Amino acid sequence: MLVLIIGAAALIAGPLIGFIVVFTTPNEAWFARVNGTEIPRSVLVDVLRASQIDAALQRQPFDPGAQALATAARLVDDEVLRQTTEELAIEVSEADIRRELAAQLAPHLDPSNLDEVAEAQLAELKRQYVDLRRLSIPQLEMLAEGEVLRRRAAEALGRDLPDPQPQIRLHSLVLPDATTAARAESDALQGVPFEELARRYSLEPASGDLGWLPYDALPPAAAELIWNLPLLEFSPPFQREDLAVVIYVVSAQDPSRSLDIVARQLLEERAFASWLRRTRDEQQIELQLDSETLAWVIEQLTQTPDLQPS
Repeated sequence: MLVLIIGAAALIAGPLIGFIVVFTTPNEAWFARVNGTEIPRSVLVDVLRASQIDAALQRQPFDPGAQALATAARLVDDEVLRQTTEELAIEVSEADIRRELAAQLAPHLDPSNLDEVAEAQLAELKRQYVDLRRLSIPQLEMLAEGEVLRRRAAEALGRDLPDPQPQIRLHSLVLPDATTAARAESDALQGVPFEELARRYSLEPASGDLGWLPYDALPPAAAELIWNLPLLEFSPPFQREDLAVVIYVVSAQDPSRSLDIVARQLLEERAFASWLRRTRDEQQIELQLDSETLAWVIEQLTQTPDLQPS
């Protein structure tokens, strides 16, 4: 769902750093200004409440403090995008937003060919969606516009990617601890096939084959080591934030290979993240999210009635 995307994106944890923080009382009408354009606190609360309701419907945890910061950053970034689209020669029309909502809310419809009947169905689905989540139609369309802007920006930046380029075929084992990693490596030395190791030990056996990847699509903290790893040799174990241990294996190398869909998407996402950081730093951004304001926002969320999935 559109609202859920806001809390999940990995690129939005850092944008608060470097903002001009204005300490003020919670009765101020806006929580952020981008080059003078205000983003109302009411929008932050409404989008957060929609995410909160989605989490309740799906029986998922919801951390209001963390979600408030992440959602604020996402809304600010979307406004930066709206104001800088000319730099990338992109635009989003009302038809684009309508097609995005059709893809999100009515995947059974053909978003490229919405006839009168399909438009009526989409309108009803939009009404049901916003009624349940206490959003307005303009707010829903604003979120959809942000999604389209991000995708268009990433695609525009991806046009300059070199293709073909050198790539490696990468595999991974996601293991619960270092002891299991040592056991898997011992089995590998005895000739146990990688697929069997994944079946025996990996917490994520389905993700064992990561496909063909260029250097810039590799995990940043391990890119240099992985790129120079001898074929079929286990990498040192890397510990993830969730404390799981990851071991990488390279099975093949190609000095000039066309980018596949997954590799291109990874490169586009990283190019977009880098461009957005640079562009954000060039804007005049004021942010009002001191502890008192955050407490007020969280208090509004406590007033949301409990919802249980039907």
